[in-house]
Amino acid sequence: MKEYLLSEQFALISLDGMDVLHDTAAKKVALSGIAMADAIQKMISDKDISDISSFGEKLAGEIDRIKSMSKKEGAELERKMVSILKAREVLTEIPNILGCDMNYYTANVTMREYRSDPAEYQGIVENIRAEILEPGEVSLETVCLLYLCRETGCMHDIFSVEEQEQIQRRMMELMGREPLYKVLLETEFHSGIRNAYLGFLRAKTNLFKNPYLEGVNLLFPFLDRKQAIFIDMIIAGTTVEERRKKTIEFLRKNGHVCEEVPIGSESFVKVDNKYYRIWPSTRSNKIPIQGIELLPVYM
Repeated sequence: MKEYLLSEQFALISLDGMDVLHDTAAKKVALSGIAMADAIQKMISDKDISDISSFGEKLAGEIDRIKSMSKKEGAELERKMVSILKAREVLTEIPNILGCDMNYYTANVTMREYRSDPAEYQGIVENIRAEILEPGEVSLETVCLLYLCRETGCMHDIFSVEEQEQIQRRMMELMGREPLYKVLLETEFHSGIRNAYLGFLRAKTNLFKNPYLEGVNLLFPFLDRKQAIFIDMIIAGTTVEERRKKTIEFLRKNGHVCEEVPIGSESFVKVDNKYYRIWPSTRSNKIPIQGIELLPVYM
């Protein structure tokens, strides 16, 4: 894996799958996280972490600044970061997976999304997972990435619900041992961003409900970063394997990197850097249309 700055690592995680052409709520939150990563990165480089009290004050000041970031400033930050990552050949633009939905491709709607290089994306994610889920020291860089993922709703793309609960316990341990980690992890910026951009989310104190895991209250803010899509195809008389094969062929034809991935007793379809479950479905118009539903999986 290549060497990256903190902000570049977080950008590869958070921009993956984001709409290129439109200012979605998810992208606004991702850009706020990138701005926060830039600020933390600068404080670390300038040795502003030795004085814990001063670090906390500067962190709060940066959060206030980022909360008031204008649309123009966000667009410039996106342009700058995307240019850096494209120059390093680790970020590309591809057709948005929503463009594979019947309602979109039949209407000739053009949609684009960012895709992080799968190997680099996986390398960053696995490094985070290895440090936080296994015994041993946890680096400041990993704690910062976890903090940024927590505050921007990316945790659900990286960790299962059970793992998030394990991470919560691990974070409490780290906060008890490291004053710097305590200041960082006790600081929140998602609430201000949520109030500005995410009024559609239903909050219960600091817990958010994942609509794909009914009845489960997660420990971190949830932001829906994936979309379910419907692909019309004849499903009568076909097997699960045949439907999965046809789906993968269709997605590859439309510019996506796809593979079948067995996890436990199930087989999922990995599309670019995200996982989906395939279900036979019927969409009603004037006449019923057979097809498959590609449903996002939050591990």
